[in-house]
Amino acid sequence: MKITRIEFKQGTRYTVYVDGEYWYILDMELIAANGLREGLECDEAFLADLLEQAQRRKAKERALYLLEYRSHTRRELVDKLKRSVAPEIAEETADRMEELGFLNDEQYAEDVADYLLNQKKLGKRAALFRMQQKGFDRETAEAALRLADTDPKQQIRDLLDQRYARYLVDEKGVRKVMNALARLGHSYTDMKEVIAEYYSGGEDD
Repeated sequence: MKITRIEFKQGTRYTVYVDGEYWYILDMELIAANGLREGLECDEAFLADLLEQAQRRKAKERALYLLEYRSHTRRELVDKLKRSVAPEIAEETADRMEELGFLNDEQYAEDVADYLLNQKKLGKRAALFRMQQKGFDRETAEAALRLADTDPKQQIRDLLDQRYARYLVDEKGVRKVMNALARLGHSYTDMKEVIAEYYSGGEDD
């Protein structure tokens, strides 16, 4: 086997051809470090090692880019990395991001729980579902939700004030509001009590 061509692609990246066929795109640093040049004789073991180096570098750069853009769960990050590198390299890269402090499911879970409960006003049931969809394991999500300082009845009061009070004019409107609150994960008991409180003129009356 022979490196037959190394062709400039973009920036510091070059397309490498082996025996006249496209093989992979490598950064100039890897090319120099491994002594690649046109006409170099090589074997499968050499190319396999070079490919692994390239994938590790690619995974690290991609992970740093993604985490700079926004926080990710470990599962999110690994799934995205696996689209372009081997699964074991994706997992190892996630391990490294955790070691460096760039990836922390527990801290991220606390931030997401606070957002879902206090900004989106979701009930804990719906918030748990959303967090699991996002990639948090159930234990991590539940722990973060327990830490969040949230009063479910106050959440409902806030939602009535912000969105739904205008519908509470008849039985049909009440059903519509309760259905909307149920979709946000609130309990029937809490909904019933807060709506009754609304009709009585407030909890202090």
